[in-house]
Amino acid sequence: MGAMTIRFLGTSARFPLPRWGCECPQCSDAQSNPQGVRSRPSILVNRRVLIDPGPDVYAQLAALPPDEVRAIRDVVITHPHPEHHLGLDDLSQFRHVWNLDQLPVWAQFDSWTLILVTFNYLVSHELDPGQGVPRPFSRSDMTLGEPFELGEGLTFTPFDTFHTSTFATAGLVIEQDDLRVVYAPDFYDSAFFGLAEPDLLILDGTFAAAEQVADAPDLYEGHGRHLPIEDGVRFAQAIRARRTLFTHIGHFQITPEELHAYLPDETFDVAYDGQVVELLA
Repeated sequence: MGAMTIRFLGTSARFPLPRWGCECPQCSDAQSNPQGVRSRPSILVNRRVLIDPGPDVYAQLAALPPDEVRAIRDVVITHPHPEHHLGLDDLSQFRHVWNLDQLPVWAQFDSWTLILVTFNYLVSHELDPGQGVPRPFSRSDMTLGEPFELGEGLTFTPFDTFHTSTFATAGLVIEQDDLRVVYAPDFYDSAFFGLAEPDLLILDGTFAAAEQVADAPDLYEGHGRHLPIEDGVRFAQAIRARRTLFTHIGHFQITPEELHAYLPDETFDVAYDGQVVELLA
């Protein structure tokens, strides 16, 4: 029987929770409730594939057993917004300390254009192979709609989530044996046909309701489009997701009870930092 493991390293949106100096119901709850404390969004698949190493990745991985960090073999970046890739420099230190092999980093072509502006010195690639000096990462390109395999029968297929117009933001269909997980931490819409009936849907939770989008036009317009949780529930039902977890949780300023009121039944929940989900085929 096959199995797939998803570890949530971080589940916040652009900024961690609780917010500095905030005493709203959401941040106040996080002061005493460990599941309310959230770092930038990232997951680890089967201990070997790290998705979206953000600014908190050093602390996130330092909290894991060393053997789990050593097991990482590939890195995937869904898009070059800060909370999804700015931890590459920190991640290079883990490789150095534990003498890991050069790690392939998978991203789309237009994402690489922006990633290399900051991290060219970390990545070996065709235009700048490092002149014989080993670098922590190698460049691997992924293309929307084209699956690629990352060992142990794990297949990843990126799809457009229509999160931003300046570059394509990828969601990921992750498959192993008969298991299918859809990971879309920044999601507005999709025309990809391969999303139906996932065993687990991990979806954008930046906003709880449409009125919160209207109250934050600077975030919505300047940092991409997000499907509110109340609409994400309908999307999950439309694609017949067996289970749905919301991540990339924004600053709702409401209580956990008020947030859970948006979730219609036990097949929906909100992910939390450190959560581990094991799926069996």
